[in-house]
Amino acid sequence: MHKILSIFSFNGVCALKRFIRKGILFLVLLFTIFGLISPVFVYKTQHMGKLKEGLYLSDDQYDVVFMGSSHMNGGMDPNVLWKQHGITSFNYATGGQPINVTYYLLKDVLKKHQHPIVVLDVFYLGMTNQYGERGLVSNAIDNMKFSFNKLDAIWNCTPPEDRISYLFPVLKYHFRWSSLEWKDFGFDCSSVYYTKGFVAGTDKYGKPISKWEDTDSRIDIPQKSLEYLNKIIELSKTEDFQLILVNMPCDYSGPNQQSGWINDCEALFNTVADYAESNQIPFLDLYDLAEDIGIDFANDMNNSGHLNLWGAYKVGTYFGDYLAQNYDLTDHRSDSAYAQWNEDYKYSQVATILKK
Repeated sequence: MHKILSIFSFNGVCALKRFIRKGILFLVLLFTIFGLISPVFVYKTQHMGKLKEGLYLSDDQYDVVFMGSSHMNGGMDPNVLWKQHGITSFNYATGGQPINVTYYLLKDVLKKHQHPIVVLDVFYLGMTNQYGERGLVSNAIDNMKFSFNKLDAIWNCTPPEDRISYLFPVLKYHFRWSSLEWKDFGFDCSSVYYTKGFVAGTDKYGKPISKWEDTDSRIDIPQKSLEYLNKIIELSKTEDFQLILVNMPCDYSGPNQQSGWINDCEALFNTVADYAESNQIPFLDLYDLAEDIGIDFANDMNNSGHLNLWGAYKVGTYFGDYLAQNYDLTDHRSDSAYAQWNEDYKYSQVATILKK
């Protein structure tokens, strides 16, 4: 009897092991399939084109990289810096990009570029929510190459219940199966590379800002924002790059009343100015400098929070002059190795005329 029980016990263990092996194999195959088909289901947007081409596919090296939210995305045109100063740059900003997502995206940028000047948009330091808006965070994380850094980004920047869908985007975009197009199977990321990541609208806000009033008040930087700002500052030391903080022109009346946001942007950026000075980091508050730059809020803003093409040109001209005067950057315009940058500039101008 004991011998019979031993046989059954042995057979049971073997069956359990086979079941576990098959289960593991099934999960490996399932996750492999999810990984292979997920890029097909991810939305083919300008954000995908700029990140895939500008970060992983192109071999170009940039003197300057722009990081941050849509305020930066539509506020700094690398083609302006190229035309006026021969500075190579790329705009890696995406709409609704919280500072923690920026940190992990910057780590990928630094794998490609050695010691660039990093220009960081500080607007999203004002976010008080634990996590950014799902659809907007996806603009960045969905288009990052799979790596341990991406896993860290998913773990630290997304809520627990959403993490598996950031790892396998097909789980959140599966509803697209009936509307897939040919471009979903072979999206040409190079088609938008001439913009160097910049996208701005051509609308005009039509309203003057209510006031350009100075204030001496301060409020604390939200804890999570401060944590990741410190991480970026520490990264600038370990990776040996120069960091510049900027704040774009914006009508603060909207964000000041927005849920999940601090209620006094002016006071926040006063605190940022103090913090930058204490850490010996340049901070350009382009909101305060708007009159010097020549920003006409009614005509140079696309809406209350974003510059339009004309405003971005003014800001790019001002910032390019600032870089040329304060940093030792090579003018590449006469270098034949950079001839394509001249062609991309021309193409950007044609595209701008068509947009107008």
